[in-house]
Amino acid sequence: MVRILIFLSVGLLVIIGIYLLKKTETFLPLLHKGDPDENTQFLHQFGFFYLILAGIGVVVGLFNLTFFSLFYIFSLLIISAVFSIMFAKKIL
Repeated sequence: MVRILIFLSVGLLVIIGIYLLKKTETFLPLLHKGDPDENTQFLHQFGFFYLILAGIGVVVGLFNLTFFSLFYIFSLLIISAVFSIMFAKKIL
């Protein structure tokens, strides 16, 4: 069951990561604070983080070890929370 969750999260991370890298112009009107170049760099940075996490998720899903699976899910939640908080600060 955890393996299915990991592969679903890998699929979502790849989609979100590519979207953040390729379609940054859709998010730029939302980001009021900061320089447009800085905001683009922010979106690219988290796009790369999500793609790296997707790659790690594939490896973790293939080995299917409980500790690493739970640690991967925990780190995924932390990175997503950091992105959400920083994105919210830039919007408001």
